[in-house]
Amino acid sequence: MNTKSWFFVILFVWFQNGLQSQPEVSQDFEVQYERTSLLIQQTCDSLTTFIAGMNQNDSLSEIQKAKINLALLKIQNLFDLFTILQPDVLVPSDTNVFQGSMIKKAQELIVQSRPDEGIPLIMKFLEKNYGSHDSVIFAKIYLAEAYRQKREYEKGIAMIYEILGTKNISINNKAFALNRMAALMNEKKPFEGNRPDSVLKYSRLCIDISKKYNLTEYLALSQNELGMNYLNINMPDSALLLISEAANNFLSLNKNSQTINTYINLSHVYRRLEKPHEVKDILHKALELGTIGKNRNLFRYVYYNLSTIYFETGEYQTGFEYLKLSYDLLIQFFNDRIQQQINEMSARFDLQEKETKIKEEAQKNRSYRLQVKYLIAISVITLCLLMVLIVLFRFKNRAYKKLVEQNLKSIKLEKEVELCLRNLSENDIKLKIGTEDHNAELALRLEKFLVEEKPYLWSDLSLEEICKKLNTNRTYLSKLINDKYNMGFYDLLFTYRLRAAMEYLNNPQFNHLTVEGIGELTGFKSVSTFYKRFKNDVGMTPTQFREWAKKSNT
Repeated sequence: MNTKSWFFVILFVWFQNGLQSQPEVSQDFEVQYERTSLLIQQTCDSLTTFIAGMNQNDSLSEIQKAKINLALLKIQNLFDLFTILQPDVLVPSDTNVFQGSMIKKAQELIVQSRPDEGIPLIMKFLEKNYGSHDSVIFAKIYLAEAYRQKREYEKGIAMIYEILGTKNISINNKAFALNRMAALMNEKKPFEGNRPDSVLKYSRLCIDISKKYNLTEYLALSQNELGMNYLNINMPDSALLLISEAANNFLSLNKNSQTINTYINLSHVYRRLEKPHEVKDILHKALELGTIGKNRNLFRYVYYNLSTIYFETGEYQTGFEYLKLSYDLLIQFFNDRIQQQINEMSARFDLQEKETKIKEEAQKNRSYRLQVKYLIAISVITLCLLMVLIVLFRFKNRAYKKLVEQNLKSIKLEKEVELCLRNLSENDIKLKIGTEDHNAELALRLEKFLVEEKPYLWSDLSLEEICKKLNTNRTYLSKLINDKYNMGFYDLLFTYRLRAAMEYLNNPQFNHLTVEGIGELTGFKSVSTFYKRFKNDVGMTPTQFREWAKKSNT
């Protein structure tokens, strides 16, 4: 029997013994409460001891170590629950006393790629503090970094511009702000201007300041950012040198979370250099630098990258195991976010419920006689309306569901067609069309260009640009589009944009984007045009499509 089997056998026996030894449930809440706390403590202690024994096995594979990490994270959740149940643990109500620790905790969370947990702490700090003090500027820089991690680049860039325009900003904050500006510009899409030059400019400014004033941490941050910029413009050797220096600098400062992130970037460089062994080695080193409890999201990225490289080297079983671990961590991440939102909504609901009860009591005293008089009539009318609404709602739901399913099926079929178009070579086109049917050849090249380059996502695309790409003239291409697709050039663009919008709305990876953001992302210049075209062509609004697509996927 393997280690995993023994683990579950011991858990089963332990819980069975716990259930058999339980006394009858007491009516006293305090007794039940203490019993709950004791059971959780016993569970934590037993699991910790058991896993400690598992870790003593020197022959554990990397995958087995990763699975143990996942088990430790789940035990950490039990420890957190046990801490909450302790009656002598008091949470201070005056958070202003702990402002320094509040920012430190927010900083740790954001460094660990947990922006949704760090942003509320920063906001609470900024509510109590304002102005241009170093601590306030430092908090705003980390807020901009959190926006970067959430891909809200415009917010982050605007905040950094404001910070850099502040008078008497400290050297440390200036270096940090310059570095984060480079990071934001390195990732922002679409980008106005020359991205490599902008990233290089801000990174070099930060590096010069950091070297001059011996700011090792910000030097490492800029080396890492500049290295990724070199990688993006296909200069992997320069990227390797800079990111390696950044990793060494972070290690010298004992910044383990930053070092893990830098090692992840190094793995991308090695992958570009086609060095799979080095990719695996650096990612395994990253796992040795910290605990999964404090670096859950970073561990998720490491496991995902490990799965990718193992798949590429043909080790599919190992790649699948790492991918499953990454997926499990992602599920926990979303569960935590959902629970956090539920708690916030519950608190707001309780407050609204109390206010509603007060208003109801006052209204009841004023309108009691009137309510009795019209109660029967209102009940009958309400019941009739409810029945009508239920019938209409069911018909509407069926229609929306069928409409969404048809569109999703159509997108799937179109994806298969796009894959065929991508795989077509020049010889394939000539063999398929021949040398004399110029219209069919141009149409096929147009479709292949639209699939591969996705120019319809450009909000300012013109017919002349496509003509240049296809080496034809405006009149000929316009006539071809009218004859083949029975629509004009811009109607054809709208068709592709709507298809891309439906694909994004159906993709859970883009749930963080608003419907308006997806419209902008798919090339629509205005929100009103996006909604109007989507409603006319699809039969429902983008918001309704997203909601029904989620229901169809569950």
